[in-house]
Amino acid sequence: MLKFRRPLRTFCCWSRRMCFRLEDGILLCIRRHRKECVGLLHPLSALFLLSLIGFTFVYDLWFVLPLLTDPQGIWHKLNWLLGIYVVFNILANWWLGFTSNTTVGSLPPKRQHPEAGEAHLWHYCTTCQKLVPPRSWHCRLCNDCILKRDHHCTFLGNCVGHNNQRYFLGFLFHLTLGTGQALVYNAMLSWKHNAFLVSDPLFLVAHDYRDDPLLDWKITVGSIFKLNFLLFLVPLGMFILQMVMVSRNSTCYLIMDRSYDVGWRRNFEMVLGRRRFWTFFSATIASPLPNDGTKWICKQNV
Repeated sequence: MLKFRRPLRTFCCWSRRMCFRLEDGILLCIRRHRKECVGLLHPLSALFLLSLIGFTFVYDLWFVLPLLTDPQGIWHKLNWLLGIYVVFNILANWWLGFTSNTTVGSLPPKRQHPEAGEAHLWHYCTTCQKLVPPRSWHCRLCNDCILKRDHHCTFLGNCVGHNNQRYFLGFLFHLTLGTGQALVYNAMLSWKHNAFLVSDPLFLVAHDYRDDPLLDWKITVGSIFKLNFLLFLVPLGMFILQMVMVSRNSTCYLIMDRSYDVGWRRNFEMVLGRRRFWTFFSATIASPLPNDGTKWICKQNV
């Protein structure tokens, strides 16, 4: 074991250096070509997202649902209403999250500077060359300091922070609900046509399906089900991660920081507003935040 320890240590050091160089290269590229990166990345991400939503909506409600239910029945109409409700909330939360200004510059002019006795809580941003509130950090893509910065979301086309994290959570919640609804439809269709195993390449190699006239159809149905399952897991995982962090009053930027944890009820109120979980029913529900993003209660002061 001892003779492998030194080569392993050397390999780990080399890997770490390569990761740091790659990170520095990416950051340097973003710094030099920030406008080009934003101008290309955000529209492509939005187009990809809208294409997936449109395809899922049309395929599952116009094509799959009539194969599973009576188009004239009440169950069919209720599923249509649920689909429209979910898509409306996905797009509404997406749009409100995109248009929300969560930068330090969104504050009133008098709150962009620390009040008497607050200067020791603020920190200096070397890029913006000014004092910024606690939990505010600079985003290289937005080229501005973000109030309680969580992360930069390319699909949202904006930084997730104090003023729009509520909409990001609603966006993830309804994405999970919508892909889950579609997953149920696709699972029922795959079961009905026995298409679960047919779309597996290893299963096709082991069995001869050349005489099956519906082989192409089964492969298509099974493949869409598997893609739908992946699209369901991604927003679900992100939603669970965000809910855990909000319950601890931490962020992706400082994921292990729990110094602002003041209890899960107050933590959720700081993100979702005074109506808390009622905001998940609709993006249009007004829910004022308890502070402007400059004053935070530390855990030891509770």
